[in-house]
Amino acid sequence: MKTKLSVFTALLLALTLVCACALAATANATVVAPDTVKITAPFAGTLKPFDLTATQEIAAGEALFEIDTVPVYAAQSGTVAAVFADVGDDASGVQSRYGALAVIEPTLALYIDADTAQAHDDDDSRYLHAGETLYLKCNNEKGTGRVASVSGKDYIVEILTGAFDVDDTVRCFRESSMSSDSETGRGKVKRYADVNVLSDGRVSSVHVKPGDSVQVGDLLFEMIDAQSARDASPVVTAPASGAITAVYVSSGAQVYRGALLCEIADLNTLELSVEVDELDIDKIKVGQVLSFTLDAYAGQTFSGAVTEIRPIGTARQNATYFDVRVTAPQGVTLLPGMNATVTIGE
Repeated sequence: MKTKLSVFTALLLALTLVCACALAATANATVVAPDTVKITAPFAGTLKPFDLTATQEIAAGEALFEIDTVPVYAAQSGTVAAVFADVGDDASGVQSRYGALAVIEPTLALYIDADTAQAHDDDDSRYLHAGETLYLKCNNEKGTGRVASVSGKDYIVEILTGAFDVDDTVRCFRESSMSSDSETGRGKVKRYADVNVLSDGRVSSVHVKPGDSVQVGDLLFEMIDAQSARDASPVVTAPASGAITAVYVSSGAQVYRGALLCEIADLNTLELSVEVDELDIDKIKVGQVLSFTLDAYAGQTFSGAVTEIRPIGTARQNATYFDVRVTAPQGVTLLPGMNATVTIGE
């Protein structure tokens, strides 16, 4: 009798365990970052080359992208007489008030507006060539000049040396001896107009200051889209540390203001996203503690509380699955995308 009772008890216990196992279910889960920052373009422009990739970890303040600026170069060698624009200024506003972003006083500011009317009476003296050197004289002052342009009997001579004043009448000679038979004509000293530096857009950076000497081609300003904010920077930085979850642009792409560039996940607020079958969703409540395993930590069991049961399910293969969020364990290194298996209905 005792033997039969023992066998019956063993069978009952086994049946109980089988039923218990049948009541328990599992669900696939993924480590996710619920707090994601979307990084957008601060203004329209062209992206410089970058090597940012998804899954890459970044630190707060780290440069992510840079939008190319429009350079403004010196069109004339000389001295910067004035700089009216500052970083953040709108070019149209500055130019409306001052006429220019900056003013350059040409290095060769004086020239002679000459003609051949009083040249030596031969054809050679009256035939000038652009680029040739002439010798200059006004009373006792002497100097040299270079023919800048020729138009019929008129020609322009840039003064290279000599202390001449505006409105001086200067004689021009081909020979350094300044003999009368080498005279090519005469003219009045004039001053080239200062060069106004003009551009469009918003000033991103200023590379010169009054008194600076510049050469043709030197960088003066860098400009960005006029629709940008006054404090906009061409360098787009990370507002917080985290991991890049997606990059939506490529090097050299044209972007508009507000265009989505990438997304950054906050690694300090990770949680589990659990796919719960509709047949098991009634077994879960907010606040309930569930156990789970992580593929990255084989042999270990963890637990977390249910924080949210999202009400809209996703249909897949004749079944509907609901997204249930569970707190992630502390003390282990987790990254978005790691896989887990959650036990339900224990």
